[in-house]
Amino acid sequence: MTLVHDIADIIIPTTSTPGASDSHSAQVLDELMVSWASKSTQQQITSFLAQLNEKAHSISGQEYLLMPRENRLAFLTEIDRDAFKKTTSPFLVAYKRFKELIFHIHYTSKEANTNFILVPGGYKGNLNWDELQAIHKRQYL
Repeated sequence: MTLVHDIADIIIPTTSTPGASDSHSAQVLDELMVSWASKSTQQQITSFLAQLNEKAHSISGQEYLLMPRENRLAFLTEIDRDAFKKTTSPFLVAYKRFKELIFHIHYTSKEANTNFILVPGGYKGNLNWDELQAIHKRQYL
């Protein structure tokens, strides 16, 4: 979890606007891995994190989290640059998926999205007129 949190924080740092730490993106991703993600997505993300740690160790002689922050930033910047070249590397494809999930979680959060509206409850299909009026009264739409 610390690894996910650190990567997310480097990808979307807190500046004058909320960062991934502020939107709890790492924690939400962890919850999604348990409740939403397919086995292949779980494996892809888990494998990516393990390979990232291995690559960090082979480059620096240290696990990713033991590297100084500026080295972690440089390391991720290089991975990011390589990932958006045309590549089929499973590691880089997984990195892009990880980054996509972090961005989606962050930018759909209350902390990062000023137009955030929580829509409680599950999907119930077609609404009757009274149900629609009750929703409008609560100002959900």
